[in-house]
Amino acid sequence: MMLWMILTVMIALAAAGLTIPLVRRYEQRPDRARTLDILKGQLAEVDSQQAGKLIAQAEADALRAEIKRRILAEDRETASMTRPLPATAMPWLALGLVAVVAVSSTALYALMGHPELTSRTTAAAPAQQADAAAPQHPMGEVSTMIAGLESRLQQNPNDAAGWQMLGWSYMRTAHPADAAKAYGRAVALDPGNAEYLSAEGEAMVQSEGKVSDDAAAAFRRALKGDAKDPRARYFLAIYRDQQGDHKGAMDDFITLLKSAPPDAPWTAQVRNYVEDLAKDQHIDISSRLPPAPAAAPAPQAAQPGPTSDQVAAAGQMADADRQAMIHSMVDKLAGELKANPHDSGGWVRLMRARMVLGEADKATLAYQDARKAFADSPAAQAALQEAAKSLGVPGA
Repeated sequence: MMLWMILTVMIALAAAGLTIPLVRRYEQRPDRARTLDILKGQLAEVDSQQAGKLIAQAEADALRAEIKRRILAEDRETASMTRPLPATAMPWLALGLVAVVAVSSTALYALMGHPELTSRTTAAAPAQQADAAAPQHPMGEVSTMIAGLESRLQQNPNDAAGWQMLGWSYMRTAHPADAAKAYGRAVALDPGNAEYLSAEGEAMVQSEGKVSDDAAAAFRRALKGDAKDPRARYFLAIYRDQQGDHKGAMDDFITLLKSAPPDAPWTAQVRNYVEDLAKDQHIDISSRLPPAPAAAPAPQAAQPGPTSDQVAAAGQMADADRQAMIHSMVDKLAGELKANPHDSGGWVRLMRARMVLGEADKATLAYQDARKAFADSPAAQAALQEAAKSLGVPGA
């Protein structure tokens, strides 16, 4: 109903715009007739002045030309004000135009319009709201945290830890170029922080597909702050190999492996890379490598949930055993976060798991521990608070 009222008003306005010029009165104004009489009188006065030799021939001709130009201009304006049709025909023409506009616009809308479109959109709104309220994937939670961090860092751009967390989040969502920029902002605020520099260099490598000169410079600066930084040492060895110094690069790799702690999670991966590189270069390094560490399961700190094998095994367990398995996995995640508390995504997963298990008090403790881990970053704390509130964690 509202739509038809709006259309009726629009048609009425269009019709009025067409008919008003047709029914206006266009009588010639009296002052325009007086103007023509004055100009004609001036023309006669010039003739009389020339006859009496009061003005020269050239001056008289110039005055006549100017007066005649003004007379012609007045005549043209008067002619433009006359009606193209008789006055009695104008009202009928106006009514005809109104009828044509109203009938044609209504017919056109009946053929091509969709008056039901608004009701469809309104009816679909509850379904869209229900979809928006559906549980999100863990990566969706990270994306929500990224949006919150970006907003807060615009308000507080001097939060170095917040920029570091934003860079970490970009790396988790496969946006290394954005991560490099975020880490760069953190480095600008805390130039001597080796962790920020090393992370910035790695983001550059992931973005560019190689160890560039800028990335190498970031790694060198990181080593000035922490000479044992394994990430910086590893990528600088790769950079050295890219420059053609294969022997020097191999020496750096072997030195890195020899200095690795026994429980370093990256040792096996680096060792495999170095062994493959030696084979490609036909170099025997077996006597130079330290003893291989005992095989250890791959770390699962970044894993958002159980593996498919674990899910299949859980499906065959009794309820008590299945609950015990789930609790052990959640407890393991909690232990990993104690060792690496700057994993914001891990804290969100832990809070969600605790709430699913009905352990609201432990979810609150996890939220409090997460805030302590990022005590130096108000932006990170605000993002964690938003995630906790969305999960229904008490005290968030």
